[in-house]
This record gives sequence, structure tokens and C-alpha cells, in this order.
Amino acid sequence: MTTYSERYAGALMNTFGAPKLVLTRGEGAHVWDEDGKEYVDLLAGIAVNALGHAHPALVSAVTSQMESLGHVSNFFTSHPQVELAEALLARVPGGETGRVFFTNSGTEANEAGFKLTRRTGRTHIVAAQGAFHGRSMGALALTAKEAYRKPFEPLPGEVTFV
Repeated sequence: MTTYSERYAGALMNTFGAPKLVLTRGEGAHVWDEDGKEYVDLLAGIAVNALGHAHPALVSAVTSQMESLGHVSNFFTSHPQVELAEALLARVPGGETGRVFFTNSGTEANEAGFKLTRRTGRTHIVAAQGAFHGRSMGALALTAKEAYRKPFEPLPGEVTFV
């Protein structure tokens, strides 16, 4: 019988090396592998999801939303989208003149930031040494690790790492 690890190797790009575990379920801050061994999930999807796994309130909120609307194209809007943007703006100084741009990943957020610098004419960007910002060309330009950057140079922008 072919294992999920073998199936992974045959179907997915080996971006981070061979996966160490095959996870089958999660609850709160804990996850379990296919052998039933329990772990504390300290990675949270590498800064993507810090909400834990299968929390009843989160499952209820997602289920409730999916019962009316799932994903809505950017050609349209929805009540939750506008209400969240307004709530965020209400929490920042000067929010009454601000606008929210929702993204679906850190890479997309960094790309938006890169584009904003171009719009303002301030194209010099400061990025953190040792940080990883994504795999797109713009986000990669903000990643200090040479092993990630070198194969794709020249990268856009003027970046200083601190």
C-alpha cells in the first residue's frame, strides 16, 4: 500500500523538504498524526493561522457564513466585508480617512506594500534580516536569505536589510 508520504512525493513540489509528519486532525492547539501521536501545534501554518484547530466557536462562525455566502468575488461586496473594514478603521488613528485592502496571504500584502511605495515615489524599503516574506518576486526581494534570492536576481526594488 502506498503511504501518504509517498503519494506526497509523487504529487507535490518538494518546497520545504519531505514532510516529517502526516497530520490527520486537530483540536485547539493540538494536532495528531496518522499513527495517533499527539503534538502541540507551535507553527500555526507558519504565521498563517493562529486560531487553532476545530474550536467550536470558529467552526460555528465559518459554518454560519458558508450557509449564506462562501467566497465573494472582488466585483461584489458583502455585509461582513464592509463591517470588518469599518471595525478595523475605527481602531486606528486617522482611520476615518483610511481605506482597507484585504489580501489572502502575506505575500500579497507585501506585494501591495511594494506597489504603494511605487505610487508614492518612495521606493526604498527596509526589511528585517532573517525574515521570510513570501515567494513572489516582490516578496522575495524583501527576503534576506541569499539562498532564496540568488536564483531569481535581479529582484525589484531598493531594499536595505536591518
